Amino acid sequence: MNLAPAAGPNRRYTIAHLVLALPWVALVIDAWAPIRDNSFLWHVRAGTLQLELGRVLTEDPFSFTMAGAPWRTQSWLAELGYGLGERAAGLGFVPWMMLGLTTLTFIGVGLVVYRFSRSVPVTALLLVLSTVLLVSFLVPRPVLFSFALFPLVILAWERSEMRWGVPLLFWIWASVHGSFVIGLAYVGLTLIAERRWRLLPTAIVSGLVTLATAHGLGVIQMLLDFFAARETLGLLSEWRRPELLSPVFLPFLAGIGMLVVGWRRRLIELRHLIVVVPFLLLGFSSTRAVPPAWLGLLPLMARSLTGIGESLRRSFSAASAGVFVGVVALVPFLVAGDGVLDSERFPVEAAEVLRGQRLFHDDRTGGYLIWSAWPERRVFIDDRAELYRDQMAEFVAVRDGTADWEPVFNREAIDEVLLSADEELVDSLLAAGWTVAYSDDFFVVLRR
Repeated sequence: MNLAPAAGPNRRYTIAHLVLALPWVALVIDAWAPIRDNSFLWHVRAGTLQLELGRVLTEDPFSFTMAGAPWRTQSWLAELGYGLGERAAGLGFVPWMMLGLTTLTFIGVGLVVYRFSRSVPVTALLLVLSTVLLVSFLVPRPVLFSFALFPLVILAWERSEMRWGVPLLFWIWASVHGSFVIGLAYVGLTLIAERRWRLLPTAIVSGLVTLATAHGLGVIQMLLDFFAARETLGLLSEWRRPELLSPVFLPFLAGIGMLVVGWRRRLIELRHLIVVVPFLLLGFSSTRAVPPAWLGLLPLMARSLTGIGESLRRSFSAASAGVFVGVVALVPFLVAGDGVLDSERFPVEAAEVLRGQRLFHDDRTGGYLIWSAWPERRVFIDDRAELYRDQMAEFVAVRDGTADWEPVFNREAIDEVLLSADEELVDSLLAAGWTVAYSDDFFVVLRR
């Protein structure tokens, strides 16, 4: 799987070889962009808490509305890493972690594509399309680990000398993110499609090791809780159906076109539909499901384009290619941000004036407060849909003005409110006599 030209005294590099370096620009800029992911923040605090306790969490420690309710830290291994990183460098570890994992992801993607296409131009094309599709999903939450692990699983599954590592990869995957079931589905579906029954023991062992993480059989309960919360997940934008005509998702439509081309070229056969159909349905199911669907379909997209684009033969000397790669490698660091929290997304200043202990706020603020103010302050809600379920629907109705706020506030003894300044509920509370304790262009704090 060597993507370089053959060795020789006058080694030349094509345009396609140079394009392979371009995703690095997006990865560096994205790694040092301001942190905007509220889910990541509570994962960090879950990590430090588990380090202190010496065990994984099995009940909610962060909210006053669901305190003590059964809840498991599915991403416990990633969270331990977050906790250790924060202890060592504060949030300064985040950009370097991001860059390492995203680089591993794209190296894996490139190797997968080349494995199935044997074409540098096809590898360059699919790497660029992968960059466009994935870059908005490259956030520091545990799903980032799954993006890196999925291509590694595909490579290990396809190469006999690496296949021993498949169960190990699945143990790690089950310890960092629940999407390991998608990887297991890929292994099972390709096994059936290719009729490689000799690999059945490897597939079975890979499934069994996911039950041997720190939660043991509790992994099954976590998956059941997730599927039971599907209606609640629909309240979160990332779990709604994707807008496939938006620029970010156009590569996914292009990928479907590649599969059609592969069918017409007889490189995609009827048996491959066993893989294609489930992963297409996965991609259509929700915005968040598009990246794993894309990764699962990459081998067949690469197969579909085998032999296409090999006429791109304009070449450059090793010196010219070295200058180009050097610029690509260094320039992004000059324009990258500093990796701090995004103060327009999180109420960094507004939270400093809070006095009450029973605060009404949204899930974004909940993630921030768990990270910045727990254990002194517990939260009303955050984005753990599998925990809150009906309460999340109630919160959305109250915030949007479709349900009366007063019964909820009385039940939970709410004494303070922190919301985005443009929320309709703010006007309702002001009309009911609540007063403004703090306001800026983005947030407002109200008190009775």
